[in-house]
Amino acid sequence: MSDASARLDPSADAEAFGYSRSAVAADLAAIAAVALVLVGVEVLLPPAVHARLAFDHAALDPHTLLTAAYVHADFGHLLNNLGGYVSLSLVTYLVCLQADRRAWFRRTFPVFLLLLPVAVNLTSYVILETRFPGASPVSRGFSGVVAGFGGFLLAAVAVHLRRSYSRETVFFVGQFAVLLLLGELLWIYAGRVSLLEGGAVALGLALAVSGIVSRAHGRTYGDAYFRQVGLDLLYVALVFALLVWLVYGLFPADPTADGTFTNIFAHGAGFVEGGLLAALTLVSVRP
Repeated sequence: MSDASARLDPSADAEAFGYSRSAVAADLAAIAAVALVLVGVEVLLPPAVHARLAFDHAALDPHTLLTAAYVHADFGHLLNNLGGYVSLSLVTYLVCLQADRRAWFRRTFPVFLLLLPVAVNLTSYVILETRFPGASPVSRGFSGVVAGFGGFLLAAVAVHLRRSYSRETVFFVGQFAVLLLLGELLWIYAGRVSLLEGGAVALGLALAVSGIVSRAHGRTYGDAYFRQVGLDLLYVALVFALLVWLVYGLFPADPTADGTFTNIFAHGAGFVEGGLLAALTLVSVRP
């Protein structure tokens, strides 16, 4: 198996770090089980139960801060969230395996399922009450958790790069990620990116690439070195492409299109709080 194909194979990553195939299969089954729960809730529970599980900002029932994440407005809403959840959680898991941090993913996963929805809905409630007093939206859907996996993925890439390269590499790549995603948000909501803003993103890209090319730990220059660096650059580029796609889907230019409200505040909270929760669970997990 080539280096490139091994990078995309969870079983190969597992064996490289001493994890059994059955252990990885159990992790993947847990990811799939959550998707099945989301489908089951949508298909099996009647609309009246869906309504009771959703988070009504006017009622503020505490249990709905959690349960609202597991109900959806319709099947199309569910499918959009399922696509984001499956892709983000699997890629994050693969990156954690590459970084030899399987325990980190296993510790963070239940936190995202139980704690992150509560944090996201509370944050969204405070923001909406502050900015739009008197509004009483009804929140539902798994998109806040999906956004959280975006923050987790960014943290996992940083951990992986720190393991293979240096703190400087992590700083430069992280700086580029922030500039890239902020630039995308400017493009979505302002309709343009100025020359200065585009130049900042381009400079961030150049620094990120140079950080990866020049700061690998314990490697000598040669064909194998540059082949591995090329694979790492491709890997980071694919991760960033996934994050750009995530931001594009979670932050529409018109959040009230089609008579519905896309809660971009909850999505932003999910991304930031997901990254913070992942960082907190990292410090409590030994490699």
